[in-house]
Amino acid sequence: MTRHVVIVGGGIVGTACAYFCARQGMAVTLLERRSLGYGASGRNPGWIYIHGRTPGFALEIARAGRAMFPELLRELPGGFEFRASGGLIYFVTPDQGRVFEEFVAARRADGLDMTLIDGAAVRRLVPPIREDVLGASYCSEDAQMVTSTFVAALARGAESMGAVIREGVTVERLVLDGERVAGVQTDDGRVTAGATVIAMGAWSTALLAGHGVDVPIGGERLQVMATTPQPFWVEPLVYGPAATRQYALFRDLPSWDPGAFSDEREAGEETTLLPLLVQRTSGEVLLGCATDYPGELDPHPTLAGLGQIARGFAEDFPSLRDVPITATWAGYLPFTSDQAPVIDEVMPGLFVAAGHAYGNSAGPVTGKVISELIAGVEPSFDISDCRFGRPLDPIVVGAPTHW
Repeated sequence: MTRHVVIVGGGIVGTACAYFCARQGMAVTLLERRSLGYGASGRNPGWIYIHGRTPGFALEIARAGRAMFPELLRELPGGFEFRASGGLIYFVTPDQGRVFEEFVAARRADGLDMTLIDGAAVRRLVPPIREDVLGASYCSEDAQMVTSTFVAALARGAESMGAVIREGVTVERLVLDGERVAGVQTDDGRVTAGATVIAMGAWSTALLAGHGVDVPIGGERLQVMATTPQPFWVEPLVYGPAATRQYALFRDLPSWDPGAFSDEREAGEETTLLPLLVQRTSGEVLLGCATDYPGELDPHPTLAGLGQIARGFAEDFPSLRDVPITATWAGYLPFTSDQAPVIDEVMPGLFVAAGHAYGNSAGPVTGKVISELIAGVEPSFDISDCRFGRPLDPIVVGAPTHW
């Protein structure tokens, strides 16, 4: 078994790899260019989402990851913020309601704990929502966390078993020993290892391309704003009706009509609104997400994107109009053309764990599988859909992705 592993990337996937490799008894060094959770993991709303995952690989890995959280809460030193909160997608017109009836029936046939609830139930669960909401799909299997606290807990767990975590270190290239990858060259020297793991999300492509390894991963920019703590309480994750456009599970339904889910507030905008709301234990409310696909990975929000979020939520949550905003940011959701990550040994000694469009749920599973691949044991989760070398389309700048 490989004794020394170097992991590049300090997000949820990288720290999960560090934790599970250390738990296998490996010597682990994790390198992060900025700070742990700086990228997608520290900038997403923390959804552990089952509601809209497509049957097959996406749903299976999401459920497998969701099932790991109770054990990780017990194991990881210092804990992290996690709630088994459920989630809903609300609707406001009868035409939308007919689509939701079909959606709930289909999801129940897939084995999900899903129900169709009425407007009164939605208003009880989401007090600041508009009065004319007619109902929602509700899934008890959805959960949420503050992802940055989970990343920190995974890092503490890895360090407690001897892992070394170095922040502020930039990896410049891979180090080769013949045809085998033998570590990385950084701006602070060389780190040699028997196994090298690239877990840099949307930033993985550029590093790998320098060595002839083609892993096309795009980045969907998600813009978010946060409010001051609020006295009302919203327990579930909340999606608005326009979010349904993102999911094939809705678009493929017999009653689906794009016109019923169009959003006039997007007219003339370069961003589209994926309307979501989540309230953290502190009372802070996160509002999002204006989405776009710029060519450069720029983790900053735009005035247009933030304005789109503000207009959307002022209409659907009128009591939030005058709530103070304390922070705004943007993060990048990595994705591949088939929406499955790459989890594989792509060259001798080089492992890739990147391209997770739903890393909050898939991240822990990925960390465990990578540790098993390095140890030379049969993976505990089937990663056939994640293998390197499968046909993947190139990423087109500006072209949206759907799940």
